[in-house]
Amino acid sequence: MFSFLHIGDIHLGYRQYKLVEREKDFFKAFLDICQKGAIEKKTDFVLITGDLFNSRSISPQTFNEAIFVLNELKKAEIPVIAIEGNHDFKESGNFNSLKGSWFEALAQNQLLYFLYASNPLELEPLVLNKKFVGGSYLDLPCGVRIIGSKWQGFNAGACLGEFAEGISKLPEPQSFKTIFMFHGGQENHLPVNRGGVSSTDFFKLEKCVDYIAMGHIHQSYILPNSAGQNFLFNAGSTEANCMSEVGIERGGLFVEYSPSTGFKANLITDFYQRKFVKLPEIKAGNFTNQTDLLSAAYNLAKESLITCNNSDQSPIVQINIGGFYNFAKSNPEIAELKQKIEDAGALYCQINWNAETSQNYQLSSQATHLTKNELERSILEQLVFNDDSLQSKDEFIETMIRLKHLTLQNQIEAGEILAEIKI
Repeated sequence: MFSFLHIGDIHLGYRQYKLVEREKDFFKAFLDICQKGAIEKKTDFVLITGDLFNSRSISPQTFNEAIFVLNELKKAEIPVIAIEGNHDFKESGNFNSLKGSWFEALAQNQLLYFLYASNPLELEPLVLNKKFVGGSYLDLPCGVRIIGSKWQGFNAGACLGEFAEGISKLPEPQSFKTIFMFHGGQENHLPVNRGGVSSTDFFKLEKCVDYIAMGHIHQSYILPNSAGQNFLFNAGSTEANCMSEVGIERGGLFVEYSPSTGFKANLITDFYQRKFVKLPEIKAGNFTNQTDLLSAAYNLAKESLITCNNSDQSPIVQINIGGFYNFAKSNPEIAELKQKIEDAGALYCQINWNAETSQNYQLSSQATHLTKNELERSILEQLVFNDDSLQSKDEFIETMIRLKHLTLQNQIEAGEILAEIKI
């Protein structure tokens, strides 16, 4: 029997929305999930399946954050095994390269075991408490062999057959279970044309691997092998990297193995994470002017902030405006609303304006009946409709159309164009 914490996509150093507070959130999430999912549960080891850092270029503070958390695990005598991801992979296959990775630096300081398979594939062992870097697999006394792949990019699916062959040729392990760490997405969660890997390719590992520890996709999922047994395990990210990740299942997998039950994985979500509030869409067509629309948006946001008062952290708030509107759009007024909501208690307010002018709607419904010149004029009209900086919009449209035709006929020089539009 053994247990472990499987996490990935931690993205230390990500200053989301250019906020220092958000950068700190990614560190706090990493620290808290390791405390609750590994140290308190006294797991045998921790797996980090790539993207520990948000980029290869990190600040000293970000490196210190990684050191702090890994030191906490080291004090608890919990070994950490890690692979790189697409955000933090090194630029050279040479371990001694000046363009090496931060994983190597952490491994050289004996804070984690960095698994990295060479190319062409040669599976070399690391040694517990002795060799932390320069190999691609590690045998642990709890009865498990852990093998890691480097970031493969678009070669992800093609490399798995080679890994299956290489793993099958390894010396017979003292361990009785094999875990394969891989940063990539399964085809149902990442299109193959973006680097996703088919189930058929993953099934090449069935005879030599018991648990594939995945990273890269920020939503948690568990998928079966061809025999219907859980085989692909993805924990998801430890913090929301964008609004589209709000509400999806993600966190860390606390995994227990026993011969009688196999791998039993439970998703941990009760750790430190910044609260995101994604407000329901407001229909712009219900309002005759922007002031009333933004006032309704403010009241909706303020109501959501009241429900967050019991929290010790300010939430991220997104306002969504959709539909069609028939009034002047004032960007300064929108910026003022954003500031008001942040003053009311939001750490950050994002205003997602998806509304279109009524002219856009009329254009889309009539476009098939317009001549080329009419369509051209209609497009210009919708482009300048909400631009309050133009004193005479009709004159501007006529000037643009005239200049366009003169330019196509080579009847006007560049200097004349600049003079015409008074630049």
